[in-house]
Amino acid sequence: MLHVSWDPVLIGISFLVAFIAAFVSLDSAGKVAISVRRESTFWRLSGGITLGMGIWSMHFIGMLAMKMSMPLNYHLPLTFLSFTIALLAASLAMHIAISGPPFSRVRLIAATLVLSMGMVAMHYVGMAAVIGHGVIVWNPGLVALSVLIAVVASGFGLRLAFSPHQNTRQTLLSRLAAALIVALAISAMHYTGMSAATFNHHSHALHTGLSQGELAICVTGITLVTLGMMLVISMLDSQVRASQLAENLSHLNKKLTQQSHFDALTGLPNRAQIDTCLLAFMEDTALHQHRFVLAFIDLDRFKVVNDTWGHHIGDQLLVASSQRILACLDDTMTLARLGGDEFILLMPENDTESISTRMDRITTALRMPFSLSGHSIHVSLSAGLSVYPEHGTTTHELRVKADVAMYHVKQQGRDGWAIYQPEMEAIVTTAPAFLQDLSQALARNEFELWYQPKYTAGNHTLTGFEALLRWRHPEQGLLLPGAFLPTLEDTGLMLSVGKWVIQQACSQLSQWTQQGHPDWSLAVNLSATQFEQHDIVDIVCGALARYQIPPSRLTLEITESAALKNPGRGIEILNIFSAAGITVSIDDFGTGYSNMLMLKSLPARELKIDRIFIKDINENNKNSKIVSTIIDIAHSMNLRVVAEGIETPEQERLLTQMGCAVLQGFLYAQPLPAQQIPALLQRDSLIKQLNVVSCLPQQRSITL
Repeated sequence: MLHVSWDPVLIGISFLVAFIAAFVSLDSAGKVAISVRRESTFWRLSGGITLGMGIWSMHFIGMLAMKMSMPLNYHLPLTFLSFTIALLAASLAMHIAISGPPFSRVRLIAATLVLSMGMVAMHYVGMAAVIGHGVIVWNPGLVALSVLIAVVASGFGLRLAFSPHQNTRQTLLSRLAAALIVALAISAMHYTGMSAATFNHHSHALHTGLSQGELAICVTGITLVTLGMMLVISMLDSQVRASQLAENLSHLNKKLTQQSHFDALTGLPNRAQIDTCLLAFMEDTALHQHRFVLAFIDLDRFKVVNDTWGHHIGDQLLVASSQRILACLDDTMTLARLGGDEFILLMPENDTESISTRMDRITTALRMPFSLSGHSIHVSLSAGLSVYPEHGTTTHELRVKADVAMYHVKQQGRDGWAIYQPEMEAIVTTAPAFLQDLSQALARNEFELWYQPKYTAGNHTLTGFEALLRWRHPEQGLLLPGAFLPTLEDTGLMLSVGKWVIQQACSQLSQWTQQGHPDWSLAVNLSATQFEQHDIVDIVCGALARYQIPPSRLTLEITESAALKNPGRGIEILNIFSAAGITVSIDDFGTGYSNMLMLKSLPARELKIDRIFIKDINENNKNSKIVSTIIDIAHSMNLRVVAEGIETPEQERLLTQMGCAVLQGFLYAQPLPAQQIPALLQRDSLIKQLNVVSCLPQQRSITL
């Protein structure tokens, strides 16, 4: 038996090579998910090749650290075979690990077995390549121990490296720790395997092969060049990505500012922007001692156009109508679209005659027929006007008075305009009756929660629901939120109704738990009024405690504008929710403040892209780029991305490719009451059994 000694310097170098190779490989793997297809393929291959090179290099540098009294050469074909095994095993293991989210237990086990068995095979084939004056006798116990070390350490390292839900700092620390563990696994397996070998000296001719000196030069040269190149490429890529991310962030903020202040369809200022303009008009009027007019404009028979010719004709009509109104205005006037067929016009007019002339011109312009896609469309307008400061000194007063005047015109036969008069209040009776019904709706148990399911992208697993408020009016039937939520906000009724919604949501979660669905989550919208409520934290946490619901099952969806209206208090409240374990989701992203830099300061875990961006994602290349950029930046902030308003398989495919985690929309199911959810589950179960999710996507839609 030959005496064996070890060179501590080469042992240290071998471990350092393994650590650097493992880190560069994991860093390359991390770039796969955020790269386009060609770049993704490069990082996928380079990650596997780098790790394989590191494993092989560590093994042979470790071999060179072994000093014996007899000379050693290496069999070239077996040496090359061991190198090939290392490359293939590492590449295949990395491919399995990063083939797509989530990193499941099955993929972890598969990647672990491939990597560890590849390391073991590479090591013992490499040992078989040793040519010397003797034979190797193996200790079976130590051989088995080396295999066990390779499996356990590889699995732990891969699990740590690809663990989900990490922020940027945790990701870096996890990769460093994982690289350290993988390097330790390679080293421990190697030196345990070396300890299992006993070299017995025999005198016979030494076969020719690579000498230790030649091998040292080859291994060191190849390793240093490869790792050096990969480090440089990775660093340059990170710098380029950081630069592109900063540029995209700036570009996105500009686009989102445009989107959040201007209507996507007509290009007019939207509701948020008109509020700013209205305040500016009021300040200017007070400074220069003159008046201005607020006109509330509603298109007559617009619903008939939508129902008869379709929404695409309705959209064309809205654009054409806004252009005709703009043609009647001068540069001092501002036209905005509130939504649907409702517009607001601000005019700095000082006398009744000029107001009358302007409104007659607009009314006449709208009476002219529109030629849209071969159809001749006839509409008119009903407009109500309020004058500042005669009819009010606040934006709310002016809007209410203009709205009353507009309803007066509607009741008088439409197609005209009128300036607010106090006697109109008695004539317009619908609003007070509606308000009275709304104020009694909660006591009469007329509110209901309906639930729209949310599915994970790719495998269509039901993860939870979004709770949506409905009002079952005794005369008008089931009303959607758009018909009554603004009134709830304006009258302060939203606080009591919002508290009921939170209590009802937690009660429903408790029922689902009893029915065997403890993993379902439920998203609840918090309005701006609720978010400013002083005891909102007590209301939410109290409901969770009352029904014994884990906080992680509740998601609070809060709009950008609500969260950032008062940044100091907003961040404080969200921090409390987040610390309690409640998921905070930024809702309707892109329609509020849209400041990604401020968004980064919010303790949110989820970002929900508004349906306005999803609607035209197939046709509108600009929207596709915006959505892709939003998702990329959200991923860089480790936010889970949810997309709502999915209506077509093409939208589903594009959003899944972009990395959206959760999808919601009519493609899967419309909102439905709780008692109809079992039917939804039966449908989903049947689809999975028939395995037709991919080939019959249109059959996933359900109307209950």
